[in-house]
Amino acid sequence: MGRLEELILGNSRRGMDRLADLLPADFCAQAGRYVLSWPRGRVLLVTGFYVDGRGETDGPPGTRLLFDALVKLGFSPMVVTDPFCEAYFRMSGLPCAVFERTAGERELRDLLASEQPVGLIAVERCGRTADGRYVNAKGRDIRDTMAPLDELFLSFDGPTVGIGDGGNEIGMGNLADAVARRLGRVPCAVRAGRLVIATVSNWGALGLCGALGQLPTESDLLAAYRLCTEAGLIDGITGESALSEDGFPLAYVLKLRNDLEARI
Repeated sequence: MGRLEELILGNSRRGMDRLADLLPADFCAQAGRYVLSWPRGRVLLVTGFYVDGRGETDGPPGTRLLFDALVKLGFSPMVVTDPFCEAYFRMSGLPCAVFERTAGERELRDLLASEQPVGLIAVERCGRTADGRYVNAKGRDIRDTMAPLDELFLSFDGPTVGIGDGGNEIGMGNLADAVARRLGRVPCAVRAGRLVIATVSNWGALGLCGALGQLPTESDLLAAYRLCTEAGLIDGITGESALSEDGFPLAYVLKLRNDLEARI
């Protein structure tokens, strides 16, 4: 694996490291070059994962950091999410399109038509399985709780990036057979032009920031994470409203950020 990829797949708990051999060794760096090749314009950042009635801490902070990185590169990003993550982005002051779980395909296609994005990036966003379900980490169908934002990726005829850590996220359709065979999980069937896998999806977003040459400062990273508790987001593993993600404390992602800086 490459330098960035080794770090964002460190301390793997859900088996993403067992899929790394199916991607280019420098898959994160390649995703960065891919995004840098896009014409400057609107980029839709799609995120938000439902956990027991709340939004998850994995996804929003990584999306916010990517938003800032893209702005610095001359893009015009916009966040697309559900009501349960809306507060985080409203409090961040980021432009945000919010869709209810009852949103139809036409509404989502209208967003593509009105915004005319040059690319889409999903960070920890559940995508449908081959039989149309949306499953969480336990394999439970949560389709009645989430807006079908993966329709954006199915309808968009342009470049896309998916960032995932479990097999059920947008983009993991690229490795669907391996997710089922090697990890024994029901995979998302939605593909992306480039896939970034990580131990935690926020780490994949952070790695992509590094690949774009826009690694956040420690203070910017802390600000992005501290807002999670204010917005009522919870750790998807512990179920607690705390400064952690998938059971990893904030100190871990701070170390990861510094390790990435040392290797870039």
